[in-house]
Amino acid sequence: MINNRKCYFLTFIIFLFIGISQPTFAQTQDVQTGQASWYGSKYHGRKTSSGERYNKNDMTAAHKTLPFGTKVKVTNLENEESVVLRINDRGPFVGDRIIDVSEVAAKKLAFHGQGIGNVKVEVLELPGDYDPKNAGFYTIQTGAYTSLKNAQALSQKLKAFDKTLDVELMEDNSRGKKVHRIRAGRFDNRKEAEAFNELLKEEGLSGLVKEA
Repeated sequence: MINNRKCYFLTFIIFLFIGISQPTFAQTQDVQTGQASWYGSKYHGRKTSSGERYNKNDMTAAHKTLPFGTKVKVTNLENEESVVLRINDRGPFVGDRIIDVSEVAAKKLAFHGQGIGNVKVEVLELPGDYDPKNAGFYTIQTGAYTSLKNAQALSQKLKAFDKTLDVELMEDNSRGKKVHRIRAGRFDNRKEAEAFNELLKEEGLSGLVKEA
């Protein structure tokens, strides 16, 4: 009986240690589900938004907002095949697709032939030097309201459009009146911000691209 208790106790300690030492995906970023596409030979060797050369045989991907260097697990919801990819580009800017994977990744996920697939994207690791409060970025000012309620409503619409989007609600005074401004996204350059602004425009949510 004593030996059985020792076994149960040791088993509990092992599971407790595993649970503590391995953070869940929810501790890093929300999970996204949606359509994935891939890009191959046509873009092979071209510069990505991060400055790297795209290699169709590398385990990389493009995402609209995740920081460059982020590692994500992408799972094909049709067959449960999964891969780990590193974000090094921006996109896809087509419809409601959430990620663009390399050609080799599409083959491993088994949707290469179809062109698109339904996937789940989970963040495994953010880059070590990532600081969301770093200055020197482009953002989109999507609205300015005297009504806090209206500003909050727009913020919710933006977050519903893209759960990974960094949405900021700021308050300042303009001509003696309190104004609530909404900023969406943190982009490395103006081109990325303007491309994302075009996506917002399709939803009636576009704004003004500004350097922060």
